[in-house]
Amino acid sequence: MSRFDKGRVLRVTGMAAVTALVMGWAGAPGSAHQKPDDEQAGLAATAPDITPGPAWTASMRTRNFTVVGHSDLGGGGMNADVWKHRGYAYVGVFSGPCPATGVKVADVRNPHSPKLVSRLHTPRSTSGEDVVVRHVETARFTGELAVVGIQACGDPTEVFRGLKFFDVTDPSSPRKISRYRVAAGTVGCHEVDLAVRSNGRVLAACANVFAEQITGSDEVVLVDVTNPYRPHKVAGFAIGKDHGVDPADNRSNVGCFPATFAHSVRFTNGGHWIYASYWDYGTLRFRVRPDGRLLGPNARTDIAPPDEDGDNHSMTLARDGDTMVVNPEDFSPAGCGQPLQGWGEAHVYTNRDGNNRLVSIFSTRNSRSMRTDGFYTVHNTESAGPEGTQMFSSWYSDGIVWWSLEHRRNPMKLGQFVPPPTEDPTGFFPPVPIVWGVYPDRSSDLIYASDINSGLWILRPTGLRQL
Repeated sequence: MSRFDKGRVLRVTGMAAVTALVMGWAGAPGSAHQKPDDEQAGLAATAPDITPGPAWTASMRTRNFTVVGHSDLGGGGMNADVWKHRGYAYVGVFSGPCPATGVKVADVRNPHSPKLVSRLHTPRSTSGEDVVVRHVETARFTGELAVVGIQACGDPTEVFRGLKFFDVTDPSSPRKISRYRVAAGTVGCHEVDLAVRSNGRVLAACANVFAEQITGSDEVVLVDVTNPYRPHKVAGFAIGKDHGVDPADNRSNVGCFPATFAHSVRFTNGGHWIYASYWDYGTLRFRVRPDGRLLGPNARTDIAPPDEDGDNHSMTLARDGDTMVVNPEDFSPAGCGQPLQGWGEAHVYTNRDGNNRLVSIFSTRNSRSMRTDGFYTVHNTESAGPEGTQMFSSWYSDGIVWWSLEHRRNPMKLGQFVPPPTEDPTGFFPPVPIVWGVYPDRSSDLIYASDINSGLWILRPTGLRQL
């Protein structure tokens, strides 16, 4: 999921939004819980340590990708995650300069000429980094439902944070339906998901980062939106309260950013399972009961030190679900006093009950290096292709990386797209590629990518018959 002035947050983005806001709230009334030790870690906090080099002047690079279309989405920069649904792309926004500019909606029915058509409003002094859209048919709502994760980026005592729901049946004219407020005084929903279950229940999930350490509240939050006009909480999880692991004093808290908190949530199997990526502790799997309550965790996947920072940023399933890929988002070469060797790798695990087994790792030449003219860590990975063996990763300054898990023990790189370096319109980030989001669209066999500075890119993988 920044610039600081003697502890006061001026602009917060990405993981720095999480840690900086916690720092700013430590003395707020009602914050009786301990704040994390490392308060400035992540993408935005690393930005001042990025040094001029080849990445600042390099040309666009394509290997086994064709660029189909591009839009700067209005030229405001601060682009976050991307989702594609029924002819439209939805691109979240960093907190950046408050007030937030709203989630950007682009018409991509002609992928050669994407056009910004609307925005999903986010409240003043908030960000909306993550957005998910699903088709929903219930007794109270039929149409296209969007959920946006809202985090505070201004005065933490007053602004709304939580989930906002929109009717985007007409994406050019979105309509706010409702919102769900998470515990007061917390950061808000960093990553979100939305699932339509076979029993007709519609569930939204939120990772409310550091909530347990700030206020003792749940960090994994499940909300029933079967009636999206009346969202209500049905389940929650906090690793200390429910699992007996103290997030502030945990032996798994290691590396450049030693912390335990829920960073990401993801439904699988039609909403019958949910995975929570707990930064230094591991990726936890829960069964979701028919009424939405959680059972578990019944599986844990952990990136082990000492050669790794130990971060569990996010995950995806591959190979028809028998394999899990964990993304670490490791900034140690540029943002760590005693850097580890390189920017980390994508970790490939078995996916079963109990503790999963590491099978292999995949990295790029730059992510194995100590170069600091860009951000060379993996952010998100999505699976595609027959049996989910084709992996597409948003790798920040390494762009979009296409790799294969057809042979699980021997991952193989197949292609790469790196957008041209672009000035940050807000003047915060260096002029390098910073590809945040990736979305493989099986309906069109296209890859959608969001770059923080340059906007939305639409790509076609060469030689892949089917996504």
